[in-house]
Amino acid sequence: RGKSGIIYCATRKNVDKLCNLLRADGHAAARYHAGLDEAERRTAQDDFQFDRAQVMVATNAFGMGIDKSNVSYVFHYNMPKNLESYYQEAGRAGRDGEKAECILLYARQDVMLGRWMIEHSDVNPELTATQRSQLLEKQLDRLKVMTFYATGRSCLRRYILNYFGEAADRRCGNCSVCNGLSDAPARQQVIVRLA
Repeated sequence: RGKSGIIYCATRKNVDKLCNLLRADGHAAARYHAGLDEAERRTAQDDFQFDRAQVMVATNAFGMGIDKSNVSYVFHYNMPKNLESYYQEAGRAGRDGEKAECILLYARQDVMLGRWMIEHSDVNPELTATQRSQLLEKQLDRLKVMTFYATGRSCLRRYILNYFGEAADRRCGNCSVCNGLSDAPARQQVIVRLA
């Protein structure tokens, strides 16, 4: 309570459901997804930007061009389809230099949902059948990498740094794996604290 944060969901339905739950619990929450009209998206964005809404519940449609420095946490209610998206979205927390938390809630259904979304996404009609097949394979490989991150048992910071080509030879001592917090009963929590 009292801190600004973003909760990312994979579907519009989850955005609406979580936003309503948060509001019912007394949280100043806004929602953002492509199914809302432009005026509602603009109002939600302004309410979050100017701290009238403490929590933004959104799909990945939210965030581009948002430079809010006091985001204290980013939750992923569903696992993103790839590590690049997760890294970009999680990176919206802690820009003010204060401590921030990034929490990824993971369930097996997230993999099935991610796969379904990849297989049913709009593809550039100018691509050949071979190119479409290669793109699908690449996206599914990236989903697999994201799943390995969410279910892994090694330092999360090191995993991300290595994925993006940076050397990380020691544990961070700051993530849920390093701190022994990675096994929650219903949904696995992957927690990274940003200093």
